[in-house]
Amino acid sequence: MPGFDYKFLEKPKRRFQCPLCSKAMREPVQVSTCGHRFCDTCLQEFLR
Repeated sequence: MPGFDYKFLEKPKRRFQCPLCSKAMREPVQVSTCGHRFCDTCLQEFLR
């Protein structure tokens, strides 16, 4: 299950949002070549 479905009191900063699922990152991973961050699950699904 990518991202968190929790409701936050304030919208999380964009740097904490996964660009693939648009939710707060769950188990974030960073791509070493470009520095982008994603949920681990989102990235694995995207690369399949």
